[in-house]
Amino acid sequence: MSSLKERVFVIGANGNIGSGVVRGLVKKNIDTTAYVRDEQKAKDLFKDELNTGHLNIVVGTYLSVDVYTKAIQGVCQIVDLSSISVSYKGKQGLIGYAHTIAEEKLWALADSNPEQRSLVLLRPESFMDNHFRLDMHHVKHSNKLVSCAYPLNTMIWIDTKDISDCAVAILSESIEKHDRNVYEMGADSLSNEQRPAIFSKVLGRPITYEQKSMEDFYKTCIGFGMSHSLAFNFVSY
Repeated sequence: MSSLKERVFVIGANGNIGSGVVRGLVKKNIDTTAYVRDEQKAKDLFKDELNTGHLNIVVGTYLSVDVYTKAIQGVCQIVDLSSISVSYKGKQGLIGYAHTIAEEKLWALADSNPEQRSLVLLRPESFMDNHFRLDMHHVKHSNKLVSCAYPLNTMIWIDTKDISDCAVAILSESIEKHDRNVYEMGADSLSNEQRPAIFSKVLGRPITYEQKSMEDFYKTCIGFGMSHSLAFNFVSY
């Protein structure tokens, strides 16, 4: 932002990261528009923020072209939440493909009018709260963490709050400072042996790690309702 009088437009504001961005901006007294599908959920989620006078809610979806077009009038900076998959694998895999294509389109849009359009990309590593999705089932029913990676293999994890805090910092500062920057984001590097040790300490019972074959882990992911493309993405990550 070049002035605190400008308004920040947040897409997906009811989500985990989006809601953190909205709260962080309003806390800094920055006028913010939250674009959401569920108006009542937004009103319940942002009761305090709405009372400040710094938050406005616009209801719509990606298909509400007229509403969306009107709401984004005047936007001159985009801070895009992308994925580290773009850096590692590009278009390989479902997640990498989706974010790489999105980045390419955003770069083309920004570069077609560089004096008026600024772009910043955030590429976070694995979300910490992913532990509560696929891992949660195995921990609950078999006291295990399961994947097809070697026990000593490491992954980098980041708290979604850190991602929203980074976005707030960027959106609170001058557009020129962050223009055309790509920020790769990570925090804790943990091996598949270290992760169950942390679960054991928190839960007060032994949690171990089981390495499955790629085929068996693929079948496990499919059993959780994942599509072939998403399951293959996790197996080959």
